[in-house]
Amino acid sequence: MSDSTAFDRYNYTELYQACRSAGVVCLPNEPRQKLIDYLEGDASPGPVVQEFDRWRHGIMGFVLEYWVKLESQLSCPAKSRNPLACFTCIDTQVVFCVVEAKDHEQLIRIHLPNGEKT
Repeated sequence: MSDSTAFDRYNYTELYQACRSAGVVCLPNEPRQKLIDYLEGDASPGPVVQEFDRWRHGIMGFVLEYWVKLESQLSCPAKSRNPLACFTCIDTQVVFCVVEAKDHEQLIRIHLPNGEKT
């Protein structure tokens, strides 16, 4: 760990999103220095179950299952049909999508990894 880093000027949200963009799966409450360590390769996060990621998989599972009905309504990354499309969205967008689809929440839940119903 160095005393000065290129990430010093990043605010917390920017650090977290930089980790996510780099493919580092971490929790949004990790200490700031841990996020910097992950980005610099000085540390690796342990196994993390990120709840929003479970919902990302659930949303895309739902989208893919009902593609014929949803295709014309989509204007987001899910339109690509890439099963990981929702991973390009920030966490608050994932919450928004689930809330907006409240009438279909049970159908989204079916697609949560491991069949878990939270």
